[in-house]
Amino acid sequence: MAYDDGTRYQYLESLDSTRTTWPGPDRTAEGHEDELHLQIFTEVLMTLALGREVVVPQSYAFDSFGFQRVAATVLRARDSGAAGEHPFRLHLFGVRSYEEAVAGILAQAGDPASPFLSSLLPELNDPTEYGLDPGDVREQAADFDRLLNAEWLDPERADGLAVVRDEFRHLPRVAARPPARLYALGELVLAAVDETSPMGRAVADLPEPYREVHATVATAIRRLGADRPHAFHHRSRLRLARPWPGDAAGRTPEEIVGGPETLGLLVEFVDTLYNLIVVDSIGVADTTLSTGQGHDDNRLAARATAQELALAQYRHRAGRTLPETDETSDGPLFEVKVGAAAGLTDERVRARMAALRTDAADAIAALLQARAERGRTAKSPFWQGIERLRAAEDPLSARKALDTHLSRVAAILGDRTGLVPIGGMAVELILTAAGTVGPALATEVWKLPGLVGYPAMAAGAVGNVLYRKGKENVARRLSTRRLACALGRVVDVRN
Repeated sequence: MAYDDGTRYQYLESLDSTRTTWPGPDRTAEGHEDELHLQIFTEVLMTLALGREVVVPQSYAFDSFGFQRVAATVLRARDSGAAGEHPFRLHLFGVRSYEEAVAGILAQAGDPASPFLSSLLPELNDPTEYGLDPGDVREQAADFDRLLNAEWLDPERADGLAVVRDEFRHLPRVAARPPARLYALGELVLAAVDETSPMGRAVADLPEPYREVHATVATAIRRLGADRPHAFHHRSRLRLARPWPGDAAGRTPEEIVGGPETLGLLVEFVDTLYNLIVVDSIGVADTTLSTGQGHDDNRLAARATAQELALAQYRHRAGRTLPETDETSDGPLFEVKVGAAAGLTDERVRARMAALRTDAADAIAALLQARAERGRTAKSPFWQGIERLRAAEDPLSARKALDTHLSRVAAILGDRTGLVPIGGMAVELILTAAGTVGPALATEVWKLPGLVGYPAMAAGAVGNVLYRKGKENVARRLSTRRLACALGRVVDVRN
């Protein structure tokens, strides 16, 4: 999407606060959390490399541990050599400022009627679990400054909250373009079981895997109560091992739907619907949808199907049609691998993951310095490349402009980071760790819809030089083992 001031925004589902919860004070190793944070870093890096800004809704800006971590790193890199660059932009809904939004969020902590279950600050959810006095915690949560100085708040979270508040305190909000009507989450969830709806009528013609996942999700919704949309308005309830509202037997959601696998599919479906509602309320951003991470290909494929069904459900409900061109990707949207050398210990794996994060931070710093020449387009190779891409009048010109821009960005990012086209309007970012005996790679692949207004299938051939570089990177992936991956794609929700 292009906007009045020429700015392009990207919404990242990986910033969802439910994805990267604070692991607690007693963690001895981050484990799978490393991969989750790497995905956020690669998605932010890809967004910035393509001349876009990351739009962040108010709830994620405050309560996403993943966003707090990447924001602290990126904004400090910005302060060291790219003053004036603002890679993150805030979306406000129903409030006038970031601090007003935070005050409203904190006021919901502990409210049984409209619960806010914090992922970043679980102490607010159940103070006694952390040995805290509930009255003291409520008093501290009533004031942002007092909260930041609470004795129980560790330096990392306090620092992230403070950095983000300083960035968003005076920065203008995104000029949103919401639709004429926004749908409640519960309404959209229950529409999935309406056999008379456009989606309900279309299910019979879908391929078998889609029919199977749709049937599983629909059955789970009916078991939870198709006559109680309000129960689905707060998606956090699905994750709680607490009695589901209205269930006479006092069962948890997992017990009602029939197990963790079914609940996982339903959560993927509901989370995607929630993020589609948010991004449509913004109205000016392309969206990177991604499943949760995992190792099991069949499980990930089922969850990606649930995500696709949610997108179709939302578009049908909003009176929009699905695109005629295939926007799906043949492989993972995000993947991280390490060398499969014999005897590779968990400690060495974690060290390589840390090196990948360090290299991502270094690459972001270099890229922000190139972007900081914004406003001086005539003298900025980076922004000249973006302008040529936007001004392309035919597919061949668009492909050439994209190749040239990616080559320039690859040079900015340095030897440990590659950014290459892989066909059509698909782009791959490859992050490699330094100083390792075997390869350690984090990759991100986006197929960009309508990047310059042309269907991906009409984009022409890739640049030979960059394609050869891409082949070399593929060769370096031999003898690796996958740690995790996520499926997904970049979409224009409004099509």
